[in-house]
Amino acid sequence: MAEVLKNLGISTSSSLGVEDGCMPNANARRNGNHHPNLWSDDFIQSLNSQYGDALYHEHREILINEVHNIFSNKEEEFSLLQRLWFVDVVQCLGIDGYFQEKIKMTLDYTYKSWNQNIIGDLNMTALGFRMLRLNRYDVSPDVFQKFKGEKGQFFDFGPSQEYTKLVSMLNLYRASELDFPEEMILKEARDFTSTYLQEVVKEHEEIKENKNPLLMEIEYILKYPSRCRIPRLETWNFIQIFKQQNRNDWLVNDIYKIPNTYRQKLLEVAILDFNILQAQHQYELKLISTWWKHSSAIHLDFFRHRHVEFYFWWVCSLFEPEFSASRIGFTKLATSLSLLDDIYDTYGTIDELKPFTKALIRWDASIIGNLPDYMKIAFEFSYQIHKEITSEAETKHGPFVHKYIQNCWESFILSYLQEAEWIASNYTPKFDQYIINGTTSSGMRVLMMHSLILMNTPLSDKILEELDFPSSKFQSLVSLITRLVDDIEDFEDEKARGETASSIECYMKDNQGSTKEDALNYITTRIDSCVQELNKEFLKPSNIPTCCRKLYFNAGMRGVFFLFKDSDGITHSHHKDILDAIMKVLVKPILE
Repeated sequence: MAEVLKNLGISTSSSLGVEDGCMPNANARRNGNHHPNLWSDDFIQSLNSQYGDALYHEHREILINEVHNIFSNKEEEFSLLQRLWFVDVVQCLGIDGYFQEKIKMTLDYTYKSWNQNIIGDLNMTALGFRMLRLNRYDVSPDVFQKFKGEKGQFFDFGPSQEYTKLVSMLNLYRASELDFPEEMILKEARDFTSTYLQEVVKEHEEIKENKNPLLMEIEYILKYPSRCRIPRLETWNFIQIFKQQNRNDWLVNDIYKIPNTYRQKLLEVAILDFNILQAQHQYELKLISTWWKHSSAIHLDFFRHRHVEFYFWWVCSLFEPEFSASRIGFTKLATSLSLLDDIYDTYGTIDELKPFTKALIRWDASIIGNLPDYMKIAFEFSYQIHKEITSEAETKHGPFVHKYIQNCWESFILSYLQEAEWIASNYTPKFDQYIINGTTSSGMRVLMMHSLILMNTPLSDKILEELDFPSSKFQSLVSLITRLVDDIEDFEDEKARGETASSIECYMKDNQGSTKEDALNYITTRIDSCVQELNKEFLKPSNIPTCCRKLYFNAGMRGVFFLFKDSDGITHSHHKDILDAIMKVLVKPILE
């Protein structure tokens, strides 16, 4: 550490913003007053999962083969509804990757039946629609018209038992979350079923323990809509629900008629697979913690130290073992961007930021010679990460990827400078002007592009061009969602720090007489529209590799919505929901 600082010409006792140093003229700077890192290296290094042992991997393979034998050798025993149940369950349990052939056979058969219009009651129709659309089959929601009454209610022609109706309403609600633009029937279905399900939850709110597993699932689905249901946390939650289902045979036996022994075998696979993957993730987290402990930036105390939270964000969506390099690279880059964000937004002065920007764009260390020590540390920290990622990406794909790295980096840094100039001059831009710059300063283009090129997936120049600005609908939608969601949650904090350029302030300036509530309503409508567009983009047929589309959909959209669900979960990562989620996904194995 001392050698790194010495090579930069930085005194280890007087660096600006360093914990053991003093900053001259401190009143000239603003500070976000962020809470410190919550995860000590000692705690991270103490994580020691037994599930990394090869014996557990071997046992998982045995269990997977047993499930294959059950659902292949006895194919004729299962109805279409039971087959759809299987597809739904293995996807919710996060083990669908082991049963792709079986899933495809079931969905192909369902799609054929769908086109012949022989799908049955509301429950099967809703489940079939969701499974087909979620797996990119071309299906129309118009099929739900026959279940709609004159007063906008939805009803089932099937059995009249209350719990059967409840399952149908739950499946219809979940199907409605996969809506595309202009699909009003799904909006109507969501409005109706959400009201119905909320009333059911309210009726049972006095039940605190030993809840019916169906009620547990409804509460989870309502609390975490599809747009913020990150895969690893969804798997954790569904395993808990599935455990309860296996203890309440009547639910699955009466509706789906799946033997308990079959369900138990699926549960065993899911728990073991989750714990094995968690062991891999803990190993990576230890590497990241060691890297952070020995990094120069750890001594800068004015910015958010959130390496564990960043890793959690990405691992929740990109959890497969083969994407380790992408997860680790993302975490390092996001930590660097967090440092730069706090420098441009609060800590740096405009006179410092202009040459600093030039140095970052060119990666020219000679420019920073007269800049404060904290900027020298930030430059070197960011540059080392840039070199590491660029070298690995060029090894994987070839030198052509460098232009994508440089283009997105340059536009990102310039967008930061633009916002800093607005802050320095107390200027509130036009809404459209702000959005154009804000989608870039969201950082999602940089984060996504670097993550993509670190994945073990062949990516041609043509594919990367399709995924990058300005041609990428994925990228533009994810960037806009991130900017708008971030503005909603950070508006008050940023306003208190003197930052007037946000989508809310800009909207109110453009629309004289409008209130904050008006601005929020408009922005929320824009966000909802973006979600529908991203649903369509993700679920339509495409030549873009599935893992790349999943990265945008799960990490880029769902991850953002989860982290910003009730507050800015990165800035305020000490909130209980974020802490609990990290413990579930990264720290505690699931007990059988």
